[in-house]
Amino acid sequence: MQCPKCGHEQESTASCEACGLVFAKFERRQEMLHHAAPPPAEIRPDGRGLRIWWLVGLAVLLGLGAGRWLWRPAGPPPVMVADSAEPASVADAVAPGEGPRSVGSPVEKPGAEPAASAASAVLDNPIERARDATVVIRTPWGSGAGFFVDGQGHIITNRHVVEFDGSKLNALREHLSRLEKALAEEKRRMEQLQRDLAGITNQDWRRQVESRIAHGREQIRKYQELHDQMESTRRTVEYYTPLSDLRVILVDGREHRINAVHLSRNLDLALLSLQGGSGGIAPLRPNPHPLPQGARVYTIGNPSGLRHTVTSGIVSGYRRTERGLLVQTDAPINPGNSGGPLIDEEGRVVGVNTLLLQDAQGIGFAIAAREVWQEFSGRIAP
Repeated sequence: MQCPKCGHEQESTASCEACGLVFAKFERRQEMLHHAAPPPAEIRPDGRGLRIWWLVGLAVLLGLGAGRWLWRPAGPPPVMVADSAEPASVADAVAPGEGPRSVGSPVEKPGAEPAASAASAVLDNPIERARDATVVIRTPWGSGAGFFVDGQGHIITNRHVVEFDGSKLNALREHLSRLEKALAEEKRRMEQLQRDLAGITNQDWRRQVESRIAHGREQIRKYQELHDQMESTRRTVEYYTPLSDLRVILVDGREHRINAVHLSRNLDLALLSLQGGSGGIAPLRPNPHPLPQGARVYTIGNPSGLRHTVTSGIVSGYRRTERGLLVQTDAPINPGNSGGPLIDEEGRVVGVNTLLLQDAQGIGFAIAAREVWQEFSGRIAP
């Protein structure tokens, strides 16, 4: 008979005397390939496989849509921190009166009407005045909110808005390491299939192997792109410094750097100092008295990148926790609202939006204004 691999002619039907191919095994393998299903939608570097659902989970780490769990600081369940990190690419939504962004000073868009400064705008509505005192805080991994508390440019926000959680960074490093190993193993498997292909003469079998190689290479390309994005995020976070990488965006679209940041040790709070002061924007003041349950309140922030959005709700109650005194509200606190103000109908600060209850609707929390001002007493100008 003739060997199907090397073409050697011989009388034995057990194995090829020239290349050693075992004919029975060859026939079984060819039969399996003939009836094989189309290549699976996952690449398998080993018995476990490089599963698509696992890689989608890694993509969440970019946040950069990042799934919200990446940006939540650790805390007692079931209360979770509202995601402050809307991907920066989403944060280009238009804000009221917004002009093009620049660093340090406004630059008007050609052909557009000059943006009116917040200082010159005459607003009779206290909610709109509070909106104009609210800012977008952008970091390399996303964005949150904050608000002016004096005329010297001090801005209050959440600590988790401006500081990346170290435990999440470690998790990102671990996922990157696992992805790198899986990709390396899959590349070796593709190389081996390519070498085997050179010795296959059966056309049906050859087409099957070629199809598997093409599919595997396409999957490797996609996952390599994901790896490169995650690696870029890791480097960005590791070298992040607020003074050089953080930007504050005003209601009219102007961007500014900060020249100082003070992080609270006890609460999820941070105090930023804006270069050049507040530019005449009227700061927000705290309400000195607790509101009764059922009182109307408003949140201001950047949910899903929609800048300076105002939503309303009521005071649902007060909760004393290890995070301090929290105001419970059903006013929406969505990704991008963290660090923004919770205000009353007079535009006075009731709290700083900071928490949401995971897997629930209409249960959010803000750090009570009294504790916020006490935390930074001596740093905020009268």
